[in-house]
Amino acid sequence: MENENVGEHVIMECPLVSVVIPTLNSEKTLEACLDSVGGQTYPNIEIVVVDGGSVDRTVDIATATGAKVINANVQSMTKQTNIGINGSHGKYLYRVDSDVILDPDIVESSVNKCETEGYDGVCIFWLPDESISFWAKIRKIEKESYIEHPNYVGATKYNKNVLGARFLRRDVLENIGGFDEEIPTLGEDYALYNKLAKSDFNFALINSRERHIGEPRKIKDIIRKNFRYGTALTAFIKEQKGGLRQFAPTGRTYLKTAFKRAFKKDFKLFLGLIIYIFTVYASTATGMVYYRVTKKTKRVA
Repeated sequence: MENENVGEHVIMECPLVSVVIPTLNSEKTLEACLDSVGGQTYPNIEIVVVDGGSVDRTVDIATATGAKVINANVQSMTKQTNIGINGSHGKYLYRVDSDVILDPDIVESSVNKCETEGYDGVCIFWLPDESISFWAKIRKIEKESYIEHPNYVGATKYNKNVLGARFLRRDVLENIGGFDEEIPTLGEDYALYNKLAKSDFNFALINSRERHIGEPRKIKDIIRKNFRYGTALTAFIKEQKGGLRQFAPTGRTYLKTAFKRAFKKDFKLFLGLIIYIFTVYASTATGMVYYRVTKKTKRVA
Protein backbone atom coordinates (compact mmCIF):
# COMPACT_ATOMS: atom_id res chain seq x y z
CA MET A 1 0.00 0.00 0.00
CA GLU A 2 1.61 3.28 -1.09
CA ASN A 3 1.05 7.01 -0.53
CA GLU A 4 -1.62 6.36 2.08
CA ASN A 5 -2.77 9.53 3.86
CA VAL A 6 -2.92 8.92 7.58
CA GLY A 7 -3.84 11.80 9.87
CA GLU A 8 -1.52 14.74 9.30
CA HIS A 9 1.34 12.60 8.02
CA VAL A 10 2.03 10.75 4.81
CA ILE A 11 3.32 7.22 5.22
CA MET A 12 4.74 5.76 2.01
CA GLU A 13 3.77 2.27 3.14
CA CYS A 14 1.29 1.09 5.75
CA PRO A 15 2.78 -2.12 7.15
CA LEU A 16 0.50 -4.36 9.19
CA VAL A 17 0.50 -3.72 12.94
CA SER A 18 -0.53 -6.62 15.18
CA VAL A 19 -2.09 -5.53 18.48
CA VAL A 20 -1.82 -8.42 20.94
CA ILE A 21 -4.09 -8.27 24.00
CA PRO A 22 -3.79 -10.90 26.77
CA THR A 23 -7.04 -11.26 28.73
CA LEU A 24 -8.39 -12.96 31.82
CA ASN A 25 -11.89 -12.11 33.05
CA SER A 26 -11.57 -8.70 31.41
CA GLU A 27 -15.23 -8.02 30.56
CA LYS A 28 -15.39 -4.74 32.52
CA THR A 29 -12.78 -2.97 30.40
CA LEU A 30 -12.18 -4.99 27.24
CA GLU A 31 -14.93 -3.47 25.08
CA ALA A 32 -13.65 0.07 25.66
CA CYS A 33 -10.11 -1.10 24.95
CA LEU A 34 -11.08 -2.79 21.69
CA ASP A 35 -13.15 0.21 20.60
CA SER A 36 -10.07 2.41 21.01
CA VAL A 37 -7.97 0.02 18.93
CA GLY A 38 -10.65 -0.07 16.26
CA GLY A 39 -10.83 3.73 16.28
CA GLN A 40 -7.17 4.28 15.40
CA THR A 41 -6.27 6.72 12.63
CA TYR A 42 -3.90 4.09 11.25
CA PRO A 43 -5.68 1.84 8.73
CA ASN A 44 -3.79 -1.46 8.77
CA ILE A 45 -4.23 -3.22 12.13
CA GLU A 46 -5.02 -6.77 13.16
CA ILE A 47 -6.25 -7.42 16.69
CA VAL A 48 -5.28 -10.67 18.43
CA VAL A 49 -6.92 -11.41 21.78
CA VAL A 50 -5.31 -14.26 23.72
CA ASP A 51 -7.55 -15.44 26.55
CA GLY A 52 -6.18 -17.20 29.61
CA GLY A 53 -9.36 -19.07 30.53
CA SER A 54 -11.95 -16.41 31.35
CA VAL A 55 -15.23 -17.44 32.98
CA ASP A 56 -17.00 -14.16 32.23
CA ARG A 57 -18.02 -12.55 28.89
CA THR A 58 -14.47 -11.69 27.79
CA VAL A 59 -14.33 -14.09 24.83
CA ASP A 60 -17.84 -13.13 23.65
CA ILE A 61 -16.94 -9.43 23.71
CA ALA A 62 -13.72 -10.01 21.77
CA THR A 63 -15.42 -12.23 19.20
CA ALA A 64 -18.21 -9.69 18.63
CA THR A 65 -15.68 -7.04 17.58
CA GLY A 66 -14.19 -9.27 14.89
CA ALA A 67 -10.87 -9.69 16.65
CA LYS A 68 -8.92 -12.90 16.21
CA VAL A 69 -9.44 -14.80 19.46
CA ILE A 70 -7.06 -17.49 20.70
CA ASN A 71 -8.33 -19.55 23.62
CA ALA A 72 -4.95 -20.30 25.18
CA ASN A 73 -6.35 -21.31 28.59
CA VAL A 74 -2.96 -20.42 30.09
CA GLN A 75 -2.93 -17.96 32.99
CA SER A 76 0.45 -16.43 32.21
CA MET A 77 0.77 -12.93 30.74
CA THR A 78 4.05 -13.76 29.02
CA LYS A 79 2.94 -17.08 27.56
CA GLN A 80 -0.28 -15.52 26.30
CA THR A 81 1.66 -12.67 24.71
CA ASN A 82 4.09 -15.01 22.96
CA ILE A 83 1.19 -17.14 21.73
CA GLY A 84 -0.43 -14.00 20.31
CA ILE A 85 2.80 -12.95 18.63
CA ASN A 86 3.19 -16.38 17.03
CA GLY A 87 -0.42 -16.22 15.84
CA SER A 88 -0.09 -12.76 14.30
CA HIS A 89 1.27 -11.51 10.99
CA GLY A 90 2.26 -7.87 11.46
CA LYS A 91 5.61 -6.27 10.74
CA TYR A 92 5.07 -4.43 14.03
CA LEU A 93 3.84 -5.87 17.32
CA TYR A 94 2.12 -3.86 20.03
CA ARG A 95 1.29 -5.55 23.36
CA VAL A 96 -1.73 -3.83 24.90
CA ASP A 97 -3.28 -4.47 28.31
CA SER A 98 -7.03 -5.10 28.31
CA ASP A 99 -7.75 -2.24 30.74
CA VAL A 100 -6.38 0.71 28.76
CA ILE A 101 -7.86 3.07 26.17
CA LEU A 102 -5.54 4.21 23.39
CA ASP A 103 -5.22 7.74 22.07
CA PRO A 104 -6.56 7.63 18.48
CA ASP A 105 -3.19 8.38 16.85
CA ILE A 106 -0.98 6.17 19.00
CA VAL A 107 -0.38 3.52 16.33
CA GLU A 108 0.04 6.09 13.56
CA SER A 109 2.60 8.01 15.60
CA SER A 110 4.50 4.83 16.43
CA VAL A 111 4.65 3.60 12.84
CA ASN A 112 5.84 7.02 11.68
CA LYS A 113 8.69 6.99 14.19
CA CYS A 114 9.85 3.62 12.92
CA GLU A 115 9.19 3.97 9.19
CA THR A 116 10.32 7.55 8.65
CA GLU A 117 12.87 8.10 11.44
CA GLY A 118 14.45 4.67 11.59
CA TYR A 119 13.63 3.65 15.15
CA ASP A 120 13.24 -0.04 16.04
CA GLY A 121 10.33 0.52 18.38
CA VAL A 122 8.51 3.05 20.51
CA CYS A 123 8.18 3.66 24.25
CA ILE A 124 4.47 4.00 25.03
CA PHE A 125 3.32 5.23 28.43
CA TRP A 126 -0.04 4.90 30.14
CA LEU A 127 -1.59 7.28 32.63
CA PRO A 128 -4.38 6.51 35.10
CA ASP A 129 -7.85 7.91 34.51
CA GLU A 130 -7.86 10.28 37.48
CA SER A 131 -11.65 10.64 37.39
CA ILE A 132 -12.03 7.13 38.82
CA SER A 133 -10.87 7.79 42.39
CA PHE A 134 -8.59 9.70 44.74
CA TRP A 135 -6.07 6.88 44.43
CA ALA A 136 -6.14 7.17 40.66
CA LYS A 137 -5.13 10.84 41.06
CA ILE A 138 -2.24 9.73 43.26
CA ARG A 139 -1.15 7.11 40.78
CA LYS A 140 -1.31 9.58 37.90
CA ILE A 141 1.24 11.76 39.67
CA GLU A 142 3.43 8.68 40.11
CA LYS A 143 3.13 7.56 36.48
CA GLU A 144 3.72 11.06 35.12
CA SER A 145 7.07 10.92 36.86
CA TYR A 146 7.94 7.73 34.97
CA ILE A 147 7.64 9.65 31.71
CA GLU A 148 10.33 12.08 32.84
CA HIS A 149 12.81 9.20 33.25
CA PRO A 150 12.39 6.89 30.23
CA ASN A 151 15.96 5.59 30.56
CA TYR A 152 15.21 4.05 33.96
CA VAL A 153 13.71 0.61 34.55
CA GLY A 154 12.87 0.65 38.23
CA ALA A 155 16.09 1.58 40.01
CA THR A 156 18.30 0.65 37.03
CA LYS A 157 19.54 3.43 34.79
CA TYR A 158 20.38 2.72 31.14
CA ASN A 159 22.05 4.82 28.45
CA LYS A 160 18.97 5.00 26.23
CA ASN A 161 15.20 5.29 26.40
CA VAL A 162 13.67 1.88 26.99
CA LEU A 163 10.90 2.17 29.59
CA GLY A 164 7.54 1.38 27.99
CA ALA A 165 9.04 -0.10 24.79
CA ARG A 166 6.09 -2.29 23.82
CA PHE A 167 5.59 -1.22 20.19
CA LEU A 168 8.32 -3.19 18.43
CA ARG A 169 9.30 -4.42 15.01
CA ARG A 170 8.83 -8.20 14.85
CA ASP A 171 12.49 -8.94 14.22
CA VAL A 172 13.40 -7.01 17.39
CA LEU A 173 11.36 -9.37 19.54
CA GLU A 174 12.69 -12.37 17.65
CA ASN A 175 16.25 -11.16 18.21
CA ILE A 176 15.86 -10.92 22.00
CA GLY A 177 13.82 -14.11 22.34
CA GLY A 178 10.39 -12.60 23.03
CA PHE A 179 8.82 -12.29 26.46
CA ASP A 180 10.40 -14.32 29.26
CA GLU A 181 7.93 -17.10 30.06
CA GLU A 182 9.69 -17.90 33.33
CA ILE A 183 8.18 -14.63 34.59
CA PRO A 184 4.40 -15.05 34.14
CA THR A 185 3.38 -11.67 35.58
CA LEU A 186 4.81 -8.81 37.70
CA GLY A 187 8.17 -7.93 36.23
CA GLU A 188 7.50 -9.40 32.79
CA ASP A 189 7.67 -5.89 31.34
CA TYR A 190 10.85 -5.06 33.28
CA ALA A 191 12.45 -8.28 32.02
CA LEU A 192 11.62 -7.24 28.45
CA TYR A 193 12.98 -3.72 28.91
CA ASN A 194 16.17 -5.07 30.48
CA LYS A 195 16.82 -7.20 27.40
CA LEU A 196 16.02 -4.34 25.04
CA ALA A 197 18.31 -2.00 26.97
CA LYS A 198 21.24 -4.37 26.41
CA SER A 199 20.51 -4.72 22.69
CA ASP A 200 21.65 -2.53 19.80
CA PHE A 201 18.10 -1.35 19.09
CA ASN A 202 16.82 2.17 19.75
CA PHE A 203 13.38 3.36 20.79
CA ALA A 204 11.50 6.59 20.20
CA LEU A 205 9.29 8.66 22.48
CA ILE A 206 5.86 9.90 21.42
CA ASN A 207 3.29 12.22 23.01
CA SER A 208 0.31 9.89 22.55
CA ARG A 209 -0.73 7.91 25.62
CA GLU A 210 -2.78 5.01 26.87
CA ARG A 211 -5.39 5.81 29.53
CA HIS A 212 -5.64 3.20 32.28
CA ILE A 213 -9.22 2.53 33.33
CA GLY A 214 -8.52 -0.44 35.58
CA GLU A 215 -7.71 1.86 38.48
CA PRO A 216 -8.21 1.06 42.20
CA ARG A 217 -11.18 2.74 43.84
CA LYS A 218 -10.31 1.93 47.44
CA ILE A 219 -7.09 1.25 49.32
CA LYS A 220 -8.12 -2.38 49.77
CA ASP A 221 -7.93 -2.72 45.97
CA ILE A 222 -4.30 -1.55 46.12
CA ILE A 223 -3.52 -4.00 48.92
CA ARG A 224 -5.17 -6.93 47.12
CA LYS A 225 -3.45 -6.29 43.79
CA ASN A 226 0.03 -5.73 45.20
CA PHE A 227 -0.28 -8.76 47.48
CA ARG A 228 -0.86 -10.81 44.35
CA TYR A 229 2.08 -9.10 42.68
CA GLY A 230 4.20 -10.05 45.67
CA THR A 231 3.37 -13.72 45.23
CA ALA A 232 4.77 -13.49 41.69
CA LEU A 233 7.82 -11.33 42.38
CA THR A 234 10.08 -14.23 43.36
CA ALA A 235 10.13 -15.46 39.75
CA PHE A 236 11.44 -12.10 38.57
CA ILE A 237 14.09 -11.92 41.28
CA LYS A 238 15.21 -15.45 40.48
CA GLU A 239 15.50 -14.83 36.74
CA GLN A 240 16.88 -11.28 36.72
CA LYS A 241 20.28 -10.44 38.14
CA GLY A 242 19.80 -7.56 40.57
CA GLY A 243 16.03 -7.95 40.34
CA LEU A 244 15.36 -7.24 44.03
CA ARG A 245 17.34 -4.01 43.91
CA GLN A 246 15.54 -3.02 40.73
CA PHE A 247 12.16 -3.25 42.48
CA ALA A 248 13.31 -1.70 45.76
CA PRO A 249 12.09 1.87 46.51
CA THR A 250 15.65 3.10 47.10
CA GLY A 251 17.33 4.42 43.98
CA ARG A 252 14.07 5.01 42.14
CA THR A 253 14.68 8.48 40.74
CA TYR A 254 11.08 8.82 39.58
CA LEU A 255 9.84 8.62 43.18
CA LYS A 256 11.72 11.80 44.07
CA THR A 257 10.12 13.49 41.08
CA ALA A 258 6.68 12.20 42.09
CA PHE A 259 6.94 13.52 45.65
CA LYS A 260 8.11 16.92 44.44
CA ARG A 261 5.23 17.05 41.94
CA ALA A 262 2.64 16.05 44.56
CA PHE A 263 3.96 18.51 47.15
CA LYS A 264 3.72 21.42 44.70
CA LYS A 265 0.27 20.40 43.53
CA ASP A 266 -1.63 19.63 46.73
CA PHE A 267 -0.44 18.67 50.22
CA LYS A 268 -3.32 16.20 50.49
CA LEU A 269 -1.99 14.44 47.38
CA PHE A 270 1.50 14.48 48.88
CA LEU A 271 0.25 12.69 52.01
CA GLY A 272 -1.77 10.32 49.83
CA LEU A 273 1.32 9.45 47.83
CA ILE A 274 3.20 8.59 51.03
CA ILE A 275 0.36 6.29 52.11
CA TYR A 276 0.14 4.77 48.62
CA ILE A 277 3.86 3.98 48.32
CA PHE A 278 3.96 2.47 51.83
CA THR A 279 0.87 0.36 51.06
CA VAL A 280 2.32 -0.89 47.77
CA TYR A 281 5.60 -2.06 49.27
CA ALA A 282 4.07 -3.44 52.48
CA SER A 283 1.46 -5.52 50.62
CA THR A 284 4.01 -6.67 48.03
CA ALA A 285 6.38 -7.80 50.79
CA THR A 286 3.51 -9.66 52.48
CA GLY A 287 2.77 -11.41 49.20
CA MET A 288 6.41 -12.46 48.91
CA VAL A 289 6.29 -13.99 52.40
CA TYR A 290 3.02 -15.76 51.51
CA TYR A 291 4.66 -17.26 48.42
CA ARG A 292 7.66 -18.50 50.40
CA VAL A 293 5.33 -20.31 52.79
CA THR A 294 2.75 -21.66 50.33
CA LYS A 295 4.62 -21.66 46.97
CA LYS A 296 1.41 -20.32 45.43
CA THR A 297 1.49 -17.58 42.79
CA LYS A 298 -1.62 -15.62 41.85
CA ARG A 299 -2.14 -14.15 38.39
CA VAL A 300 -3.18 -10.50 38.43
CA ALA A 301 -5.88 -10.08 35.76
